[in-house]
Amino acid sequence: MRYLNKNAIELFLDAGTALSAFASAAFWFWSAWGDLPQMGNYWGTTPKDDPFFQALLSSAQMNRDAAFFSGFSAGLFGIRIIFSRFC
Repeated sequence: MRYLNKNAIELFLDAGTALSAFASAAFWFWSAWGDLPQMGNYWGTTPKDDPFFQALLSSAQMNRDAAFFSGFSAGLFGIRIIFSRFC
């Protein structure tokens, strides 16, 4: 632990916060980019290989990833504030 001083830990937390925030923004922009394909008309349930359904699933997964990175960034920032106040 003697190699990690307070400035190095704060730099690590700041870099992690910035990278996570960038990843979050990238996933949200990517999930909103482009048009959805035309939704087909089906009797009963929509098949799993429908292009609209696949695009919707992909967008939902990217939104989940963006929310994860956003929460991770906020968590690192909170740790950074607590660390700088008490250490």
